[in-house]
Amino acid sequence: MRINCAGESGIVYRILIVDDEKIERTGLRLLLGKMDQKFEITEAVNGKEALEWLSCNRADILVTDIRMPFVDGLELVEQAARLYPDMKAMVFSGYGEFEYARRAMRFGVEEYILKPVNPTEFQNAIKKIIRVLEESKQEKSRRQTEGSLFKEYMRFLTGRTRQSLKNAQPEFIRWIF
Repeated sequence: MRINCAGESGIVYRILIVDDEKIERTGLRLLLGKMDQKFEITEAVNGKEALEWLSCNRADILVTDIRMPFVDGLELVEQAARLYPDMKAMVFSGYGEFEYARRAMRFGVEEYILKPVNPTEFQNAIKKIIRVLEESKQEKSRRQTEGSLFKEYMRFLTGRTRQSLKNAQPEFIRWIF
């Protein structure tokens, strides 16, 4: 496994690249290094090694081949999604079979790219996944803000209600209860 940082953006995304072919992992790492985004890149040689790494580490994006020894890419995506439901996945394969793509999409894969990987297609797919991650982050932040505001409003109402009840006439209180 290796770590590499590249790009100019302040946000660092953690990417796990999984492929049993070193030349493929190196090529993807080089393509990521040419993007205007910071990445912390970890490599695994197969799905089993990737799952071991994911058992104690988190990645924002999983980029995996389908055909690998021990644990294939689709099984990896399925198990990784259970560990980290917010993690996004991209699958690449030398096989254009519809069944692989259909299974990949069922497991929530964002992108399915055929080998040999087209550099522009790969980089555009990564950009798309980053947009999805950003939108998810903004939505989560918005929901947290709304939840905080609701709690604050409820505390305000509760406080006002208590104060109103303290100042209310006894007949009014008996009428309410």
